Amino acid sequence: MLRLDLRLSIRTIARGLLVLAVLVALAGCTALPAPTQEVTQISTYPALEKGLYDGDVTYAQLAQAGNFGIGTFDGMDGEMIALAGQFYQARSDGSVRRADKTLETPFATVTFFTPEQRLQPDGPLASYDQLKAYLAKVAPPANRPYAIRLDGRFSQIKIRSVPRQSEPYPPLADVVAQQVTWERKNIRGTLVGYWFPQYLSALNAPGYHLHFISDDRQVAGHLLDCSLDSATIAIDYLDRVTLRIPQTAAFAAADFSTKP
Repeated sequence: MLRLDLRLSIRTIARGLLVLAVLVALAGCTALPAPTQEVTQISTYPALEKGLYDGDVTYAQLAQAGNFGIGTFDGMDGEMIALAGQFYQARSDGSVRRADKTLETPFATVTFFTPEQRLQPDGPLASYDQLKAYLAKVAPPANRPYAIRLDGRFSQIKIRSVPRQSEPYPPLADVVAQQVTWERKNIRGTLVGYWFPQYLSALNAPGYHLHFISDDRQVAGHLLDCSLDSATIAIDYLDRVTLRIPQTAAFAAADFSTKP
């Protein structure tokens, strides 16, 4: 009887060790390296295109996900710029103000900005197209999303904002048709934004999306065009995207199988 019990104990131990070995092997096969830089996406660009402008994330909550980024406000009430942990609202009347923490956003993209590459163009960049062409040569490969900060002196800049919308909300194309634009000359400021590759178009607009804010925080908006006398550029490579799915009834009922 003692010999039988001993055999059963040995078998039990052996089986336990085998299970443990399998689990360790599986963990080794499935483990991923920890991401170094994460970007948090509130809702999706296709949702914004369809007119889903009801916010359900406060700026106090958004600040926990990042200190750098762009977005908008409940009802599409202007453009948002997040820089060095401060959130700004650029409204269609031309005013710029600190965003109250209780305000909500229906769409935003934020990260904790940690530059991994710094660049300085040799000379002026006469247009937004020239800036994009320069970045295409020196920035990460096209399939790598990244955050970008550009501090510089602008000989000319053109920016826009959009007015707050009322329900029933129109699609984004109709809102952009109502945009108010401004042009400024010889101004210093910062561009804040992202490059997203085409394969992430279900989350965000592919290509560059940049917002501007002046050094004195009096001028801000979505970048339409610019001419740079000088610039210092910092780039933060992104290796994980976290999507926060809106919890609104409008989002739950939306039909994303068709274009707006």
